[in-house]
Amino acid sequence: MATRNGNNNNKNNKNKKRAAGFALVAALAALAVVAPVVEAAPAKAVASAPKPFELPKNPVSKVNVSFGSKDISVAGVTVKQPVWSQTINLKQVDPTRKNVFWTRLTFDATQTKLRKPKKAPTTAAWGADQPGDVIRITSVLDKAVQYLNADSLAQWSFQSAFFNGPAVTVELLADPAADATVKPAVIVMSVTTNDEDGFSADPINLPPPTTLCNAADLRKPVTDLRNGRIFPVGCTGWTINDKNGCHTSAGHCFDGVDATQQVLQVGVPQSAVIVKDGVKVGIPRHPDPKYQFAVDASSVQYKLLSELDVDNAVDAEDWSYFGTFRNPNTGLTQREAANNQSYTLAKVTNGVIAPGQAAVGDVVTITGFGNVRDQARKNLRLTQQTATGSLASFPDKYHINHRVDTEGGNSGSAMVVKKNGKEIAVGIHTNGGCDTTSSTSANYGSSVNQRGYQAALAAPKGVCKA
Repeated sequence: MATRNGNNNNKNNKNKKRAAGFALVAALAALAVVAPVVEAAPAKAVASAPKPFELPKNPVSKVNVSFGSKDISVAGVTVKQPVWSQTINLKQVDPTRKNVFWTRLTFDATQTKLRKPKKAPTTAAWGADQPGDVIRITSVLDKAVQYLNADSLAQWSFQSAFFNGPAVTVELLADPAADATVKPAVIVMSVTTNDEDGFSADPINLPPPTTLCNAADLRKPVTDLRNGRIFPVGCTGWTINDKNGCHTSAGHCFDGVDATQQVLQVGVPQSAVIVKDGVKVGIPRHPDPKYQFAVDASSVQYKLLSELDVDNAVDAEDWSYFGTFRNPNTGLTQREAANNQSYTLAKVTNGVIAPGQAAVGDVVTITGFGNVRDQARKNLRLTQQTATGSLASFPDKYHINHRVDTEGGNSGSAMVVKKNGKEIAVGIHTNGGCDTTSSTSANYGSSVNQRGYQAALAAPKGVCKA
């Protein structure tokens, strides 16, 4: 689990002030099977009236079905080849279950045993060629494949990528270079899938009105591999121009969240749409596993100090900085998979964004994986969309108000301006506040010069440091 930056004693004192506002979040997180989608925090305009994050129903459910095999024979293996195979179909396991659009496997970390080669390889290999025994998981629906050996399975916290469809085939590819006297084992202890009724309808909005600045919702579909969906928490992360191509998002996307469960997904397909009680519901679908990247929990740094936590709003912070492991299929980092593209962070001089990079009235672009309220566009729910608006104001030197349409799921999106033809990420979208009936209302976010964020960038951890 990632730990929060800052002094723990000070954190405990601050939490007394925030307890009223976020007690519901903590309670729901403790009761939930897995983390729900994170909605926007209360708007700056009502910080004096504590409100919890808006939380829809859990988008996933766990099926307690176990399968696999111990003591798998590897006798006579001379080339890497399948020595064991089993297909699991959730519709056959539970015929009453409906609307199974995706699955994720959780392996037993104690009983699953994958052998390593007797002699460590001198060069890196990926996919089926990873050293040692390799688990191959294939979606029956779309034939998407993931390969995991002992090391990459540990990086994925003994979980698979997310696969579309109700059925997957699991195989063990035995490595002839491993000790033949040792028998491997593959044990799946549970399967996670979407809730059979999909997500709930959009949550009841807390004051002030939503995060849309325009009643028509001006967001449009886009594909930009610099941005990813953090799933299952349901936030947006984006790749920055640091040494190792790590990522930025909102702090509240990791607060109280098990980082080992999270996957950064790029190239996300449109959502499936079902009708529940006469209402259309969008259920997320997933990209090919080669576009899914496990979060390195040891790399995660974040801070969440809302205006309820501090005496002066200028001291509020909401940011995260984290890395992801190389994809086990391709060996690529997320930035490499995005053709080495990333967002350029605004330059910071003497603790402030350097002059000439952002000004009131600038056009701001925000891209992310937000919810969709329009019944005709539920296929775009939690898929990548982009919109532009204006930079409304700087309430203080560490925060930015903007008038760009966003929704829950956009939390963590980059606030991007263009100067001299170059895109500059000046902030992180974190909070709602826009009112479609008020041209002076605005959404809100953290500027990239926030003190804690700059300190984290200067002291990377995990894969961000390597």
